[in-house]
Order: sequence, then C-alpha cells, then structure tokens
Amino acid sequence: MKKSLVKFTAICGLSLSLLAGAVSVSAASEEQNPMDQTPFSAQMKHEDRMGGRMDGRMVISEPGTYTLTGSMRGTVLVDPGAGDVRLIMNGANIDGAGGPAIMALSGNRLNIELPDGSVNGMNGGFSEAIYSEIPLVFEGNGRLDLAGQGREAIHMEQGGLSFNGGEVHINGPRNAYAADNVSFNGGAVFNGPQQGNGGADQNMWVPAGNQMQNGGQNPFNAMQSGVTQPSAESAGEIVTGTTTNSAMNLAADYDNATTIVITDDDSAVKISESGTYVVTGSSSDGSITVKKGTTGVILVLDDLDLTSTSGAALSINKNAEVQVVVSGTVTLTDNENPADEYSDDADVADAYDGAAIKVKAGSTAYITGSGTLNINGNAKNGIKAGDDSSLIIGGDGLTVNITAANDGINGNYDVTILSGRINVSAGDDGVHADRILTIGDNGKGPKLNIQQSTEGLEGTVVNIAGGTVNVTASDDAINAANADGAYEGELDYAINITGGDVTVKAGADGVDSNGDINLIDGSLTIQQSANNGGDAGIDYDGSYYVSDGFDLNNSHGVAGPDGMPGMGGQMGGPGGMGGGFWPGR
Repeated sequence: MKKSLVKFTAICGLSLSLLAGAVSVSAASEEQNPMDQTPFSAQMKHEDRMGGRMDGRMVISEPGTYTLTGSMRGTVLVDPGAGDVRLIMNGANIDGAGGPAIMALSGNRLNIELPDGSVNGMNGGFSEAIYSEIPLVFEGNGRLDLAGQGREAIHMEQGGLSFNGGEVHINGPRNAYAADNVSFNGGAVFNGPQQGNGGADQNMWVPAGNQMQNGGQNPFNAMQSGVTQPSAESAGEIVTGTTTNSAMNLAADYDNATTIVITDDDSAVKISESGTYVVTGSSSDGSITVKKGTTGVILVLDDLDLTSTSGAALSINKNAEVQVVVSGTVTLTDNENPADEYSDDADVADAYDGAAIKVKAGSTAYITGSGTLNINGNAKNGIKAGDDSSLIIGGDGLTVNITAANDGINGNYDVTILSGRINVSAGDDGVHADRILTIGDNGKGPKLNIQQSTEGLEGTVVNIAGGTVNVTASDDAINAANADGAYEGELDYAINITGGDVTVKAGADGVDSNGDINLIDGSLTIQQSANNGGDAGIDYDGSYYVSDGFDLNNSHGVAGPDGMPGMGGQMGGPGGMGGGFWPGR
C-alpha cells in the first residue's frame, strides 16, 4: 500500500512528517498552557517533570513512523496507548525548557533513528533529556547530542534501554542513564558521568561502531586503553632521576655520638662539624641548623618534639650533607608567620623558610630510619628543597605524616621517595619536583598516600617505579608540568609508570602530561576524574604508550593532542557544549 506523507510545522520551526495511515497529531502554541493541551497518560504524575515552563508541546497519540527536522522549544510527548513509535531525527533539535525533550508515556516501544550524516540535539530543561515508561532503542548511523540537567540524561521508569547504533553523545550531571536493563549492540559515545542504576559516577568513552553484546550489563569496566585514542608504537625515552646520593652512604657512629637534649631554655642547636648527633627533647620554639658546607653529618632524631616560629624546625644549609635518622616519634612543626615571606623588612623576609624541614640549595639530604616523623607545615610547605639539591626519603620501617598549608614536599630539583609509609595532606601539591619526581625503584617502593591535595604528584618528569601509590586531588592527580618551565630545555614532559600499583581520584585529569605518557609495567586505576572541559582519565599532549602487560583500569576516557575530550566535557565540534546546548557544527 502506498503511504501518504503528511507534513506540518510545529513550535519554533520543528517540522514533523508522518509516514503512516491516518495519524492524529496535536501541537500547542506558544500562548497556550502546555498542561491544558491534549490529555496524556498520568499527566499529574509528571507535572514535576513538566514544571509548566515549556513553550510548547507536540503530542504523538498514534503509533507510526515520524520524521522530525528543525528546532523546537518544548516536549515531544509519545502517548499512543499501544503499538510502536519510530522517531527519525533528521537535523532535529529539541530544547525541553522546563521538562524532558522527549517523554514516552505509553506504547510498546520507542525507536529513535539517526539517519546517516544527520546531527541532532536534545536538552532536558531542569530534568532528564529523555523520560520513558516504554522500551527505548537507538539505531542508525547519525549523531545525537543529548544533555540532561537532572540526575541523569536518560531516565527509564520502565522498559529496557538499547544502543543498537548511532553516535549518541550523552552528558548527564550525575548519571548517563537510570535503567534496570541496558544493552549495547552498537556504537555510542558518552560524555559525562556514565554509571547506570544509581551507581558511582564514572566517565566513559566508547567509540562509535564498537560492537558489544552485553546482555544488559554495563560494559564499561572492561574498557581498556588503546580503544579510545591512537597510542605510540613504543615507549618514549625515560629519563631517570636521582635514586642515590652521598648522604645515603654515611654510617652512624653511636659509640662516639654527641647527645643533645632540647628544652625551651636550650632550644637552638647549631651543627658545624661532621659526626653523629642524637637529638631528643622538646621545645615550643626552637630549631636545628646544620651550617653551610658541613658534610658527613648524621642527625638521629629520637623522640623529639620541636616547633619553630622563626625559620624551619630543621634547616640544612647550603652545600651541606646530612643523613636524618628518625627514631621513636618525632614531630617537627613550622609556626612561622606566613606574612614574613613578603615583609618589607629584608632581614625578616630573608629569615623566612616556609617549611618545617628546609634543604637549601646544593645540599644533599637523606631521611630514613624506623620511627614516625610528623611534619606540620603550618606556614607553607612541609619539606622544601632548594636549587640543585638532592632530597631522598626511604626506610622500610619509616612512617612520614605530612600536613601542609601549601605543598607537602616541594623540591626545586629532584625529589625521590624510595620506601616507607608516606601520608600527605596538602593545600596545594602533595609532592612536587621542578625537575624529576621519582617514586620507588626497580619494582619496589613506598606506600604513598596523598590524602588531600590540589595536584597530587607533579614534576617535569614523574617516574613511578614501584610501591603502592594512592592519590586524591581536586585538580590533576598526576601531572607532568612545571609552571615556570625551568627544565623545558633539558627534559621532555613525561609520566612513566614502570612498576607499582597506582590508584587516583581527581577533580580534573587523572593522569595529565604536557608531553608523553608511558605505561610499561604495574597497574593504574583511575577511580574518578572530571566531567567538564577537556579533562579525562588520561590526558596527554605528546605520545601515549601502553604495554600489553600493563594493567590499566580507566573508564574515564583518554584525551590526546588533537584536543578530543575524554569523558569530561565539551561535546561536538568547535562550539562544544560549553554553557549552551546545541553542538558546534
């Protein structure tokens, strides 16, 4: 039987063609109250979703095939009572304004077909973009940009959700969809949190055309790197940092050691000769200073509680060589006045160290032992190392707890953490090295826990070679960058994981390199990353290499040098989503 074609113009220029027999369609005008238009099932039940804020409403009250083109501000109601409805979106943009762009209330099934080459959009105003009480199927080879403003972009009150084709870009503030039964039999692209059924927020990127048969199960936890972005064919050159220094070779001479007991009355300790010094006691305002150029010094800090209000609690002056051995419980606190750093009095400003432990330019320091070292950087940093210095922390029985207003550890050159238990809570970077930051060596390493930070681990080069590393950051968890670019001429930005188990939670990128990323041995789990801008689980500007044996768990996408977002952010082309809805074209 020859089908008739009926076409009319609805709200704001949306055209709807009907490929069917006799089909009843109604559309509200901008002046009419949308809630007073053609009755539909369970109207009162859905008034909270409608909100009375729409400019118009198009009601599909009979089964059939409908082609939508143009733009509309309002809601398309699918309410045929029974039978299938197929919506062919061919250059259609629907802004739900005060409610869903599409609300399917009755019928056997709703098919949304995206023809080849078509670009379409849906926006949920103060709610999901699609609300459905019947099975929903996406198919075709075109594109749909779909943004929800409520808990999820697609809310399935009843019925299954199937992605059988098309390039569906979904951006949901918390969840991509809420559905009891989801199947993936064709391609879909997700931008934004992607966990269904009210689970933990995740970000996913599934390439269009990727064939999946998952029997209603969420497939994304199985996604690994390499499916989302082209990666390098081989690892880039890995430049190693300092893993040994001369202070590590020093041996304590306890038989001939000098014992120093610090009190409030005798609180300023100055060391100007090599030797072994056992320092104990407590003071509410004191300090230990190793004189400039003094080498061969072993400081055994034994059950010491030392606070300084002027300069660092422990200061290793320029070109000195010191091994710090922690025994028992040691607490070093910097209570300087942060305003002193910018004092108009030059002497006050010069005396400001801004750290509980200060390792000055050209010095060599090795912190080790079997005790617990508590570092309180109340003024600024926990540990600060200067230009061309060598700072290494290690000791299988060593525990270091750092709290800092700014960086937990900040080095102007290399910083290395070889072993021990290191816990950091910082107002800015957890551990920062201007040049090379090294964690672990040859598969062995510390238990490093960055509990709080803005950026967790940062350096021009970040090498993780062993241990267990957990990073929580409000910005990037691991970042190969340097704000002042001090070593750009010498080193290429890189993050290299050659051993150990790394887990990150980030407010922005999980792992972000201004250059390369090489994942060679060990594991990386990205539990959380951002869902806006160009942020992703993995973000790189150079090359990206993942070995076959590397255990990568990243459901938050990969953003490469072509600017393609991972899971977080702008959908579409140059215009992206940004603050608006329609995709850039």
